[in-house]
Amino acid sequence: MDVLVELFDDKKAAVIKIPTRLDASNSQPFKEKMSELVDKGYINLIIDLTQTNFIDSSGLGALVGKISTCRKNGGDVKLISPTQRVMEILQITNLDKILKVYRSVDDALKSFKTI
Repeated sequence: MDVLVELFDDKKAAVIKIPTRLDASNSQPFKEKMSELVDKGYINLIIDLTQTNFIDSSGLGALVGKISTCRKNGGDVKLISPTQRVMEILQITNLDKILKVYRSVDDALKSFKTI
């Protein structure tokens, strides 16, 4: 899985664009990329789900894997425009209560505290 990342140094933020699926076959590289970004000080992670049509339990686990680390360091993990199917899965698992959803990268960036 090629993970596309856009960095916003002024907000210590990184946008990670997820392909059409986030599942057992590709969740490990996603987890590794999140860890790498957090280790470099990007404590505000934005996960772009606009193209993601399927997510399984390993994908969900990868999504929540760095929430506590980011929050402990004053950051957070936020989602961008999940597809209807992915949003349904987030609601079924109650992850929609933990992860805030935004319409755009700009909206998510604006929600982060000024560093």
